[in-house]
Amino acid sequence: FLQLVGRYTQRLVQNGSSSKKKKYCRFNYTENDLLVAINAVNSKDLSLNKASQLYNIPKSTLSNKINKKVPLSRQLGPKTVLICEEETRIVNWIVSTAKVGFPVHPEEVKDSVELFLNACKRPNPFTNNHLGSKWFELFLKRHSEITKRNTEIISKARAAVTEEKIREWFCEVQKFITEQNCTDIFDDPARIINCDEIGMQTCPVSGKLLCPKKMPDFYEICGG
Repeated sequence: FLQLVGRYTQRLVQNGSSSKKKKYCRFNYTENDLLVAINAVNSKDLSLNKASQLYNIPKSTLSNKINKKVPLSRQLGPKTVLICEEETRIVNWIVSTAKVGFPVHPEEVKDSVELFLNACKRPNPFTNNHLGSKWFELFLKRHSEITKRNTEIISKARAAVTEEKIREWFCEVQKFITEQNCTDIFDDPARIINCDEIGMQTCPVSGKLLCPKKMPDFYEICGG
């Protein structure tokens, strides 16, 4: 009898251990790895098994992607309100404004998207097209090249303008305009704007601002 009880107990233990759910890790590979693996298999440089092992991509996933049974881009959860191209334009806007010294605030991004949704009348789950903080946090996760950073407080004395700094600023502006292929504005005086009259902000607002990772800090001039 004791032997039967022992065997039964052992079976319960074995069944319990085998029924434990395996830890499942999602996406232990980058989209670039996926593209490289697909190209390697299609060009016969690697077999499906080899590519799966080398790039840590499940064999079934890689096979489905190659055979176009599932979309190449991966996504969990519901579709985003903005399509990929639209979000890319927002990222480019954030990067370009930060590079020229006018970083945008998260609220500016949400307000801009709200204006866009108001104009295009696209169905969405937001009340009055007003996006919340949850949407923005997910947006940052989808675009890890963008980060939030606090402005650094500096004194007026430290921020004093010199002739050298002014000349350097004009050189940077000319360089930026040249990169954007907009040098024709120098030949059209009508396109000269009075920043004071239009209320253009020339100093970053307080709080966390958006910029590319590894970018130098932004500064906020204190009143002292």
